[in-house]
Amino acid sequence: MISQRAGLPIVKFSVRVYQTLLFAYPTKFQYEYGSQMVQVFQDCCLRALRQDGTNGMFKLWAVTFLDLIQSVISEHAQKEIEMKKEMKPEDIRMAGWALIWGALAFVIGNLLLFVRGPLWNFSVILIVFLSMPLLIVGLLAVRNRYGEKVGAFGKNILLIGLILGPLMTFISLFGINDPGRLLGLLFIIGPSVLFACLALFGLVALYKKPLPRWNAAPLFAGVWYPIIILIYVVVSMRTGFDSDANISILGVGSSILFPIQGIALVAMGYILKSDMPEETAAPA
Repeated sequence: MISQRAGLPIVKFSVRVYQTLLFAYPTKFQYEYGSQMVQVFQDCCLRALRQDGTNGMFKLWAVTFLDLIQSVISEHAQKEIEMKKEMKPEDIRMAGWALIWGALAFVIGNLLLFVRGPLWNFSVILIVFLSMPLLIVGLLAVRNRYGEKVGAFGKNILLIGLILGPLMTFISLFGINDPGRLLGLLFIIGPSVLFACLALFGLVALYKKPLPRWNAAPLFAGVWYPIIILIYVVVSMRTGFDSDANISILGVGSSILFPIQGIALVAMGYILKSDMPEETAAPA
């Protein structure tokens, strides 16, 4: 009876989504606890379904998602402590270069994204499999390097963006050819979440001034993409995703605002690779 219930579509779908969300944890944590967590979650699904039906599943997901975010932040914070002990100057320089190249790949990918034909597939590959990983490496290093000066809110909001944004972008690949549906929209919503969290980090940075210079760079690096995509989605809900108005919005964003965002990201990468920790600086 239990095995039959485990095969129910809602349970199978929930378990698959949960398995995907576990990728937000550090790799070592996934390896040690991933299979047990999946089994426990499946048992909880069966119990919730048996006791309260579909409403029970919704309640379970609400509790699980909140707990997942808190747990992921905690595990990455612990990993961050270990990384700080092991991080070398060359690691910081490499992370700075990763942020620079990730920014360039992201801008180029978005410039090509709305060109139909073979360039469409190339732009998707460029954004998902090159730009996103490089941006994660670079922005995690920014968080590790300047997070203590920014404070808990700035550190945690940037970490949430670095987890949810790329995860949503990756999930969107299952519906990338249908931009009018939720899965397709995740392809642009995912980066929006990442950059919105970076913009919030940037707002705090304007006040705390953790960077040695150009403290406005994180805000400028994060704010433009979410604004463009928000306008695009709102207009699309009224006029359709292929309307002339949407093409104009994306054209302006791609040609003007995305390059500005890319320049700000490159500036952050330059600051990171040039700003060595004091303890590693050569003595005078």
